[in-house]
Amino acid sequence: DMSMKRSLRAQRGASLIEVLVSILIVSVGIVSLAGLLAKSTQLAKASEFRSVAGLLAADMADRVKANIPAVTAGTYDMTPAALQAAAPGNAATACISAAAACTSAQMAAYDLAQWQQTLFNGLPSGTGYLQYDAVGQAVDLWLAWLDPTALAVGNDEEYKNLTSNCPAAFQALDPRPSCMYFRVGL
Repeated sequence: DMSMKRSLRAQRGASLIEVLVSILIVSVGIVSLAGLLAKSTQLAKASEFRSVAGLLAADMADRVKANIPAVTAGTYDMTPAALQAAAPGNAATACISAAAACTSAQMAAYDLAQWQQTLFNGLPSGTGYLQYDAVGQAVDLWLAWLDPTALAVGNDEEYKNLTSNCPAAFQALDPRPSCMYFRVGL
């Protein structure tokens, strides 16, 4: 009879220590999930910027392929030394209508102005860098932007990875931009 009383007392409920340990384990799990959610949100935004950059690069690739005389003349070359800090001015209106008689240089100026505006609006401080390679008959095209989530990271190795695809002029910028490189064959 005495052993039965002891076993009933042992089964009455969880002790305070067991409850505290289970609360601690659940808390650690919740904090881990919160960190995972924050990182996944950061990576989703970075992925969105890369997708937009790819679309904008394809847009410029189509533009340069449609105006090869201006490309070979160097009219599409755009080699800024820094990211755009403010929205560029409006594009020249001479070539807006399909009926307008534009020279290849006017069309290139219109394309660049329109593209720069779209870059700035689509990516944070979005900037384009284009350079014609006469030997390879291609245009080297970089898109650069400031990734707001990367600015908070103090790890210099991660910054080096961000700028590894940047043109030389952008690799020394502070804060360092994220870049994507494309080569457009003519």
